Amino acid sequence: MSGSASSLLHARLEGQWSLVAQDKDDLIPLRAFPCQIGRHPGVPFRVNHPTVSLVHAELRRSGDCLELVDLSSRNGTFVNGKRVLGTLAVRADDLLQFGATVFRLQNQHQSHSQPSLNATCQGEDIGDLALALAQFEKLVSDASVVPVYQPIVKADSGEIIAYEALARSRLFGLDKPAQMFQAAGYFQMEAELSRMLRREELVATCESDLPHLFLNTHPAELADFKQLVFSLREIRGTRKTQPLTLEVHEAAAADLATMKMLRLVLDDLNMGLAYDDFGAGQARLNELVEARPDYVKFDRKLIMSLDKADASRLQLIESLVTMCRRLGIITLAEGVETAGEADTCRQIGFELMQGYFYGRPNELPKSTSLPIPR
Repeated sequence: MSGSASSLLHARLEGQWSLVAQDKDDLIPLRAFPCQIGRHPGVPFRVNHPTVSLVHAELRRSGDCLELVDLSSRNGTFVNGKRVLGTLAVRADDLLQFGATVFRLQNQHQSHSQPSLNATCQGEDIGDLALALAQFEKLVSDASVVPVYQPIVKADSGEIIAYEALARSRLFGLDKPAQMFQAAGYFQMEAELSRMLRREELVATCESDLPHLFLNTHPAELADFKQLVFSLREIRGTRKTQPLTLEVHEAAAADLATMKMLRLVLDDLNMGLAYDDFGAGQARLNELVEARPDYVKFDRKLIMSLDKADASRLQLIESLVTMCRRLGIITLAEGVETAGEADTCRQIGFELMQGYFYGRPNELPKSTSLPIPR
């Protein structure tokens, strides 16, 4: 798995090695090697959890490295989500998983630059996340994703004019994009995952019936601009005439120089540009002028209960819509869920809308393709 954090990286054995229990944030020193890990009361490192075997795994010294060996455990041993099949070298900050329990390997001299799993998880079930990490390799290597498509409609008529391409997964703990990208973040593979999702979303559309698709990016992709451009050129090479628009999250639009270059690349490839989740953080008004998108998608938080909003909130959103339209930018209301929200969006000038009121993201029937918007 290219770029995976589970590659064989060695750590200098300086000072005291420990395992940090991520569900309790307890630090347990490793006092002697080899160190067996398991549920049996007699092992040096006991993990009292039903998914852990009696003698589950073993940490060993090998020169100036630590190595982890699975001891034919029932539920598997994993390093950063990659299953240990033989002997695997491990380093400080690696996530070691025994069954559904997760520990971070630490050294007293290591830098604590990475957030702990416990802090990042913020209340999610640690066992579910551990199993999701274990399945991430399968998600990427087998492209185990299910493309789904949500309609984008004209505000005045409800006519479908495009679809946002999204992805789901049938793998436990990775069924939604947020879960996929949370797992990808531990391996620093967000950009690779994003590219893979776009490829799979295009595969499900028919070569003869090519609807206008809005394709997503991850902010990490803008940090490797050359690879993003290569990915877009590859897509255009296989879909020479299909209408395509690239969505960039508002937060990623802060680098004005990069956004200007992206705008030029997309123009060259005859692709559109959309700023997604506009207003979720701070509205990037300067970017609207200097790196002008074709579409601005207003965040769901601005649209929610808009029909019940006070006059000042309505005036603010209407002024933003009016400003975009004067710049020649098409405005789209995201997350429209009720007739009241749809009516108010039309009244304040939105040209396009998207949300459960008009259709949920759905798979394609195997025997048909997406209808071509008329």
